[in-house]
Amino acid sequence: MIILIVSFCKFAFSDEQQIIDMGDIEYGEYLGAECASCHHQSGASEGIPSIHGMDAEVFVALMLAYRSKDMENPVMQMIAGRLNDEQIGSLALYFSGLETPN
Repeated sequence: MIILIVSFCKFAFSDEQQIIDMGDIEYGEYLGAECASCHHQSGASEGIPSIHGMDAEVFVALMLAYRSKDMENPVMQMIAGRLNDEQIGSLALYFSGLETPN
């Protein structure tokens, strides 16, 4: 059982890293303008979680979970459902490079 879990974690990380490797930070900045309408450009968290400074692997995992509807949030499911892997990787690179809010 432990071997299966370790193998699954390596497989999951590998998929996330491959998606990040497809990304382009400038494309992520362009795409991120839509995200800022809810997640605020300043990174302020006012009822909606901040994504500024979020670890890229975590960002990808969350977006994939919304896209596959494993995480519930109709708005995020709709947004993530429109994104391909390159776009998710680009957003992950962009947001992971921003300073976290104070």
